[in-house]
Amino acid sequence: MRTEEKPDAAELADIVKSLGERVRLLEDIQELNRLRAELPRRINDEQWDRIADLFAPDAHLDYAHLGQAAGKTAIHDYFTALPGLVQQDKPGSRLLLKQFLHAHDVQVIGDRATGVSFFEERVVFDDDSAMVAGKFTDTYVRENGTWLFSRVELTLYWVLPHPAGLSAQNEPAA
Repeated sequence: MRTEEKPDAAELADIVKSLGERVRLLEDIQELNRLRAELPRRINDEQWDRIADLFAPDAHLDYAHLGQAAGKTAIHDYFTALPGLVQQDKPGSRLLLKQFLHAHDVQVIGDRATGVSFFEERVVFDDDSAMVAGKFTDTYVRENGTWLFSRVELTLYWVLPHPAGLSAQNEPAA
């Protein structure tokens, strides 16, 4: 029977330190996943006036052809106006906009992080709709112990027309 040597105090301290760092990294990744999921949740729940709370004061938003905003106030104004922007080609139509997030990959370095995620979105009007797909490339910053978006950049892959709009048969449940 072989007897293994027990680690000394210095080795135990190194092991505990390493485990602490690994746990902190996992907690950071979990918090960043929650942050990334919260943005489409607020979009889906039409909480347009609460989206900017997820951003740092000096954050940047780049939604490609849909516009850009710099700073938390401008980001707030952008999102509260977004339903009207989306609806500008269909004035008077009811709008249903739902976003679904996939595969959030995060890299954490101290109080900064980057992330890439993919999304599908359904934009539905009274008489037609579109299926949208693309990618978000994000940077994050931890401020006062809280992770926030520092930059969100949208890359569209496609916007495909879909013939079914809102009707009595497919109207969303209340």
